[in-house]
Amino acid sequence: MEEATIFEAALLEGLDEPVRSYLGQAILPGAELTRSWLLRMKGSIKVGLRLPFEARQELDGESFTWRARVPSERIRLLEVADSYRDDDGGMIGRIAGRKVFSDTSPDAARSAATRAVMESTMVPATLLPGRGVEWRVVSGNEVAFRRPGVELAEEVTIRLDGENRAAEVEAPRWLKPKGEDGRLVPFLCRFEGTFESGGMKVPSKLVAGWITDGEFEPFFEADITSVEPISVP
Repeated sequence: MEEATIFEAALLEGLDEPVRSYLGQAILPGAELTRSWLLRMKGSIKVGLRLPFEARQELDGESFTWRARVPSERIRLLEVADSYRDDDGGMIGRIAGRKVFSDTSPDAARSAATRAVMESTMVPATLLPGRGVEWRVVSGNEVAFRRPGVELAEEVTIRLDGENRAAEVEAPRWLKPKGEDGRLVPFLCRFEGTFESGGMKVPSKLVAGWITDGEFEPFFEADITSVEPISVP
């Protein structure tokens, strides 16, 4: 069957509630559908210091590349690239073009795999039928999904608000602190507000971090400024 290039409600037939309502309110009729998307965002990240950043992210639901520039008066221009694709992933950081840190270990790749799947919720069109997603209804306001094609990734849970918008996204994500054994730790992303971009209602703001001993410890905050399809010639 030829893959749809324009969104219409018929594409949601066969999905259970509230999955159908979640996607139906998030994707606008007539929206252009493509495999890959470009997001722009700006915010701050806490890595000892809290540093501002501006970033571009390309994602398709199964892979991503996030490139951020962190201008700071305390250090020279820091550039960070996080990525995941085909079981490989991790982080590389450069200051003034010189690589100063890198982690592309199997532990880093496993963590990045779940991030790739979680962050597809920022672009609801990546969650449509035919995009490699398997859904499970948890309750009237909670759904979960997996991407079997991303074997390293864990199941992701979406908690919906009263208007069937994604309010929270959570998943067990691999964490390997230095000198310790790796383990799965809950990772939470909270969305605030929505705006229309790329033919969708997308989150205006996200706050993300680990849950340690039942306490949410956010270290990442960002405002999403635009979402647009990446056209493939």
